[in-house]
Amino acid sequence: MKVVQALNLLLAAMCLYTSTAAQCTGNCPTGSLAVPNSSTTLAAGSTYCISSTINLSANTYTISGTLVIQAGTVTLGSINLDKTGVILVKNTARLNITGVVTGNATAPVSTIDNLIICNGGLVNIIGSFSQGQINIAVNDFGAMLVTGAWTAGATASTVKMGKSSVIELCSSFNLNKDGFFTETSTDVSYLVVHAPMIQSVVNGWLSSKQAASKIKWTADVPAAFVSHPAAYSCVACGNYNLAPTGTTSACGSAANALYNQVLSYPDNKPAVRPDGANTDKVAIYPNPANKYLYLQLPVKHTYTRLSVFTEAGQLVYQSTIQAGSTPAKYNLPVQMKHGLYFVRLTGNNNSLTLRLAKE
Repeated sequence: MKVVQALNLLLAAMCLYTSTAAQCTGNCPTGSLAVPNSSTTLAAGSTYCISSTINLSANTYTISGTLVIQAGTVTLGSINLDKTGVILVKNTARLNITGVVTGNATAPVSTIDNLIICNGGLVNIIGSFSQGQINIAVNDFGAMLVTGAWTAGATASTVKMGKSSVIELCSSFNLNKDGFFTETSTDVSYLVVHAPMIQSVVNGWLSSKQAASKIKWTADVPAAFVSHPAAYSCVACGNYNLAPTGTTSACGSAANALYNQVLSYPDNKPAVRPDGANTDKVAIYPNPANKYLYLQLPVKHTYTRLSVFTEAGQLVYQSTIQAGSTPAKYNLPVQMKHGLYFVRLTGNNNSLTLRLAKE
């Protein structure tokens, strides 16, 4: 019986962890369970899903199964993440962990990713982070913010960084291996460190790509024993030229600057429709989108054209912005593949770029 159970868990794991990209698409899996509203263990072999904003900060969860953060802003207390456990933060969702995060320190390192941040998602660890032997994947345009001290895990553990992803650290950072970060793209990603960091391997490389690394690394203070290409290093240099636009010395500025591109605000003053609805915000929904999107604009906007681009800058859709003060519907091309896109609004010498995930 135990052999059969073990085989079933193995087959489930093979299905679940085959493709990180596939995991980042779609809605809550069929049969997902609701997360209990009290401290507990999320059982191995089960999938739990949260699809709306909720505050569970009073609770501590041990995650042995899979927790999917589908949408909204989800706040949890402390987290114990087992080697069989997975936290998956979907496109544009935000996970705040107010306490500490502790990764399993005894189980052998596996090939699965235990903490996965999808395109446009954000994980904010407000307390300290003891990585243990868990693996991390911050996908393209994903963001990870650690306010407390981060202590690296076993030398076989991995931290993957995708295109234009950002990892921002506000307290001490202790790396323990040569090539701590694994880049999954040939494009740039960002590491912003506001506090002391040290590499336990003397003169070890920050990235597994060594001199070919394209991680744009900004450190507010000197770092010990870390090698990185000079063209992509800004160590105690007093500026943020290599950091995402909007980065300052403030903790969270880099991660939030990237995440907040999902919803942007125009410069014009707030306007209120006759029905009382505030229309000073620009919003695209649903996000992620599938066959269509709605665009909400302020009453007195000056935008005339909507353009959708791929991450590589390829134009895939363009339309004249529809008149009227109510949200307008735009049908997306059927050939648009799932992934991350940029929506550009232009008109009257004014422009605004928003981010859109496509399921």
